[in-house]
Order: sequence, then C-alpha cells, then structure tokens
Amino acid sequence: MGSQDAPHLLVVDDDKAFNRVLTRALAQRGFTVFGAHEPETALALARQHEPEYVILDLNIAGSSGLRLIEPLLAVNPDCRILVLTGYASIATTVDAIKLGATQYLSKPADVDALFETMERSLG
Repeated sequence: MGSQDAPHLLVVDDDKAFNRVLTRALAQRGFTVFGAHEPETALALARQHEPEYVILDLNIAGSSGLRLIEPLLAVNPDCRILVLTGYASIATTVDAIKLGATQYLSKPADVDALFETMERSLG
C-alpha cells in the first residue's frame, strides 16, 4: 500500500468502515497505511512496522485508546500520535497530550482535516 520509503501510518479505530475509508484515503496521499480494530493488533502492527504516525481513536471496543499511547511511543519514540474522539473534553485532551499525543481532533473528522492536522504536526 505505498512505496518502501513512504512514511508508515497506523490507523487504530474499531469502526471498521471508517478505518477502511481512512486507510484507503491516506494511502492515496502517499502513506504506507496499516489498519487495526483492536489494541492487540495495533501493538503487533506497531512493533512490526514502527509507524511514524498513528491515528488513534479514543474509544476502541470499549477500552481507552489513551492506554496505547505509551506502548506505541515505546516502539517508536518519534512517532506522531493524533488522537481522534467523538467525546471531546478538555480533561481527555490534557491527558492525551501529557501521555505524548501530538494532536487531538474531534469526530466526525474528514480525511482532509486529518491530513492537514498531520502535516501541521510535522513542523
């Protein structure tokens, strides 16, 4: 799903349709994209591919996506993590940033907004 030197991006979201649309759209924008629907798969893919970017849903099949931030950063400390949530609150935003997330975006977020947010986080 991309060239060898394309940046690796991991999408972690239990909404299978949204995950599929997002992985496809980001692959078209030049990323090598991997999709995961649950935390265990996400960490296995992260260990295998060491993504430079992660789009992480805050609620993954009933468990908190925040619990994945530290293990993902342990795999790649330079990883940029964008947390997505349908339940935005200032407390969870602060928690996500404290844990090491780079950006925070509320759902529904379209692919263009996600892409722009990720591009800004490069700088």
